[in-house]
Amino acid sequence: MKILVIQQKMIGDVLVSTVICKNLRNAYPNAQIDYMVYKSTMPVLQGHKEIDNIIVFEEKHRKNKLQLFKLIHSIRKTKYDIIIDSYSKLESFLTVFLSGAKQKISYKKKARNFLYTDNVPMLQTAKTNIGLTLERRLSLLRPLNLTIDFDVTPKLFVTETEKELATQIFRDNKLDLSRPTIMLSIIGSSENKTYPLEYMAKIIDFIAANFNANLLFNYIPNQIDQAQQVYDNCEKETQKNIFFNVLGKSLREFIAIMNACDFIIGNDSGSINMAKALGKPSFIIFSPWIHKKMWATFEDGTSHDSVHLKDFKPELFQNKTDKKLKQDSLKLYPFLKPEFIYNKLGLFLENRKSSKIIPTDFNTLYNKSRKDLLSALIISFNEEDNIENVINNLDFADEIIIVDSFSTDKTVEIIKKFEHVKLIQNKFENFSKQRNFALQQANHEWILFIDADEEITPKLKNEITQVLEDSNGNIAYEMYRNFYFNNKLLKYSGWQTDKVFRFYKKSNVLYEPTKYVHETLNVKGKTSIFKNRLNHFSFISFEDYKSKMDQYAKLRAVELFEHKLKPNFYHFYIKPLYRFFNHYILRFGFLDGKNGITICRLSAYGVRQRYVELKKLYAKE
Repeated sequence: MKILVIQQKMIGDVLVSTVICKNLRNAYPNAQIDYMVYKSTMPVLQGHKEIDNIIVFEEKHRKNKLQLFKLIHSIRKTKYDIIIDSYSKLESFLTVFLSGAKQKISYKKKARNFLYTDNVPMLQTAKTNIGLTLERRLSLLRPLNLTIDFDVTPKLFVTETEKELATQIFRDNKLDLSRPTIMLSIIGSSENKTYPLEYMAKIIDFIAANFNANLLFNYIPNQIDQAQQVYDNCEKETQKNIFFNVLGKSLREFIAIMNACDFIIGNDSGSINMAKALGKPSFIIFSPWIHKKMWATFEDGTSHDSVHLKDFKPELFQNKTDKKLKQDSLKLYPFLKPEFIYNKLGLFLENRKSSKIIPTDFNTLYNKSRKDLLSALIISFNEEDNIENVINNLDFADEIIIVDSFSTDKTVEIIKKFEHVKLIQNKFENFSKQRNFALQQANHEWILFIDADEEITPKLKNEITQVLEDSNGNIAYEMYRNFYFNNKLLKYSGWQTDKVFRFYKKSNVLYEPTKYVHETLNVKGKTSIFKNRLNHFSFISFEDYKSKMDQYAKLRAVELFEHKLKPNFYHFYIKPLYRFFNHYILRFGFLDGKNGITICRLSAYGVRQRYVELKKLYAKE
């Protein structure tokens, strides 16, 4: 298997997306996993053994169409089985479109979903505190239905030689190695991501007054004037602890220096993400236009914390679009006074003095909350031919409960072979009552109610898994069904629009107690319909279908009897005749050939038989 992951963006994004590669390696140990990135970000990928090849997207590919097509040709020649496009921009579209990959995965966006075989809905809220940006990247693995425990932590790797180099740089610059060293991200990657310089100086004064440490400034050469301004605005006592020129000559040298520091404080930037990937605690000051929920990764209030103007002045953000916030960021920044930050920053510094801080196990937290737990329910009676297949088909459920109506064949014997399946036997009265009884046995909120003769296809299984991770506020989902008769698919005969509620939240539904057959689900809340269909292998022969029609007719007759319906000529002759005409002519049953006419006749028979049974009930009365 060959897999290509695309992330043509900046350092923070490239680091975050390494978790895609890491989990692909865990799932497919023998696969070839390649990663497409910008050349400038390559240094952060050194040591990543889960990546086989780095494909470099350079400036020439952006400016020269011939060079771009040469790159695309080499990608097509590689014959990737899967492409995961986490960049999802115009720049990557052509690469994906011409790649020839069998499976192409990206985020669901308007006007470009045709490019991909799998379009994953963009998560709007994070389930855990690993951060929305990470959860979105991991959501791109959904279509692969991976059963592994996810590793959610991006990593940077530093060699022993690089560690020795950082120590030597510290010695050459006369740092006191007996005390901690703090990296200060004093300048952001752009002006609208940079905390006002005079405010930053006050923050640094606060740090120096409350924590005895070496203070390193993080900036690039063309930012030296701004860095000098921050230094000049600091108190004289603070300046004694600042080491202004301890800068790496390359990105790898910076990584080595960051690795030798104890933690990082300052503007949201690539350096913050690199520090986290090195396992260093962080305190971030976010720009007003950056969404904290996106990049406040691994925030637990102890090892990682942050501040945002919205935390203190939410009224400034009302009725403002992202575009407007970005335009107004320099006007908004001054409202984030240093005094607002001191309390939280002080607590962060106190935590750094403690030896009792236990790092949060984010992998465990994420894997526990990857999805809501699912209860799969089945009601059965004499299903020895189907029960094993349906149990195996539900391998993705967290629990399987079968409510059996005291089967007289080998159904129960087969069920007992599956230790993870819970078997409950309950006397059958009618379908609604039996289904409501089964609902009461479920331990989880989300329910998948499947008949023994139904099958969840892989694509439908993927849709269900996606909802378990993010339901978008829906509490029930309908499924269209593919109806098979004599093991052949019927495309018409009234079944083309057949759909049923099979997946829903337990607390929001109830089967209508007065409906004994063809049960109706009462739903309180927002519903949706799955795109992929459920397979329904309902009847394997004429006799089987007729037997079911007789059973349903008896239950329906009881229901009608309780409603005091008196059958007449219309019920015995007109309704059955219309059912046949409707399904065979109006619903194109004739296009289903011999099976079409058979199923339409049986459907009409079922209608008439219910009134025959109803007449018998009145005769007994």
